[in-house]
Amino acid sequence: MLTVVEMLVAYQAINGGLALADDQWQMPREWLHNTPFDTWTGPGLVLIAAIGVPHALAALAVVLLPVDARIGILGGLLAGTSLVAWIGIQIALLQIFFFLQPVIVVLGIVEICLAVLWRRALARHPAPPPDDPFPTRPLSAASNRDRK
Repeated sequence: MLTVVEMLVAYQAINGGLALADDQWQMPREWLHNTPFDTWTGPGLVLIAAIGVPHALAALAVVLLPVDARIGILGGLLAGTSLVAWIGIQIALLQIFFFLQPVIVVLGIVEICLAVLWRRALARHPAPPPDDPFPTRPLSAASNRDRK
């Protein structure tokens, strides 16, 4: 479920960032007066870099690296936190309220909660230890001598 939310957010952030950068929504430039940007291109690229790419990477970590759940949990925590921070910074700089902002904060909180629940589930049911406690053995002669 965490991966689905992360991919949804990544998709929307990348599409939204591209739309902002291309000025497809024709948002008023006056809203940017408290920001370091003169056009919506900068905020669009920052949206892609700060939200879209990290969310996509967090989701891909779960899909491509399923052997180490800690990476997926950490990605979920960081992605959710970045989403909540993004909206906080957006409101502070733009000083404009938009109805989607609370929805986005809730999505960030959902990501954080899903990551925490995943961590708790792992704590209750830890993975069995591997058969070989040293899956990658050193190649030096001294390490081979110590094992005998």
